[in-house]
Amino acid sequence: MKDMNEHRVGDVTDTLCRCGETHKGHICWLSRMELFIEIQHLTDNPTVACSECGAKANMPHNVCFPKPLGDE
Repeated sequence: MKDMNEHRVGDVTDTLCRCGETHKGHICWLSRMELFIEIQHLTDNPTVACSECGAKANMPHNVCFPKPLGDE
């Protein structure tokens, strides 16, 4: 497994998130980078889900399109 501090970004496509922004930290980007330990820490008590992919996270800023859990 990769460690977040050891990952070197090779080009912009490595930082391009599913939502189209160039950043790091969303669950989909962390998954793409195989940073599963980091994902585990950000999803252990989910309060939101991404309305696009369904990923659950503790905080809204960790998914692309957050919606509170339980919203239909």
